[in-house]
Amino acid sequence: MSITYGALGGLVVEIVVLYGRIAAWQTARHRALAGNKRRKQLPRLDKYVDPPSDVLAAVTRLSLGAVAGWIFSPQLTGALATVAVGATAPALLRQLGSARTVQAVFGGGYSGPEPAEHLGVPPDGVEVIES
Repeated sequence: MSITYGALGGLVVEIVVLYGRIAAWQTARHRALAGNKRRKQLPRLDKYVDPPSDVLAAVTRLSLGAVAGWIFSPQLTGALATVAVGATAPALLRQLGSARTVQAVFGGGYSGPEPAEHLGVPPDGVEVIES
């Protein structure tokens, strides 16, 4: 079930993205109609929606959502939480991939900030003036 709910979260994000593109097309059409009365110059939908790339992006996001749902399933306690994990899958998996322990397991070098920088502590030699 976690895989399904995670994929559903990815689908929700893709629907929101598609809606944004259709809304931009609608706005452009309204602007064009207000500017002139000739309907030949109205923007076409294919200028805002590219089916091959959009389908590939949707399949990728659904897959990432399913993977995130599966990976994080032991920590998730409900369907809504799993949908949220699926919706944020690219960011969560990127964060997980940049963790020191994961990079150590796969033999990569750590390229992130030093722990003090990550916690908001200024680097050596920087003086903080509090007011």
